[in-house]
Amino acid sequence: MHRRMVTSAVLAVALLAGLVPFASMAGAVSIGNEGCTPGYWKNHVENWQEITPNKKLDSVWTFGADNAAYGHWTFLEALNAKGGTGISGATEILIRAGSAAWLNAAHEGVGYPYRRFSAGLDGRKPLIELLNAALTSGSRSKMLSLATTLDNANNLGCPQ
Repeated sequence: MHRRMVTSAVLAVALLAGLVPFASMAGAVSIGNEGCTPGYWKNHVENWQEITPNKKLDSVWTFGADNAAYGHWTFLEALNAKGGTGISGATEILIRAGSAAWLNAAHEGVGYPYRRFSAGLDGRKPLIELLNAALTSGSRSKMLSLATTLDNANNLGCPQ
């Protein structure tokens, strides 16, 4: 028991000193002006970090009453979404752009301007807040506005 406590203490000191790498739940911390498209991510699932292709969207994001069925889609299904008219079409456009954004922000090799759970470049709101607000808004224009913003970031240039 004593040996385990000493080992834990040594590890804690090493982590705090930066001598041992530590991967937090928030994942990647690299921020910059890079981003990979939905097409890249759906064709390179081997490069996904922290998210699996079969992970359900509603295990990460919150959906409104008008688009709750999309919460049962997987990240891979979302990357293949086509879009269209009405709330459903806007939801598909947003979950496609949002899934690519989420994967970009999770990957340490991509200097994405947004973070998933903390402020991004220039103090940008966390993706979780932006996506949940748009997906629960019931507003096509809010969803499309965020989708456009994220699509622009997803097209900054993929370093992979």
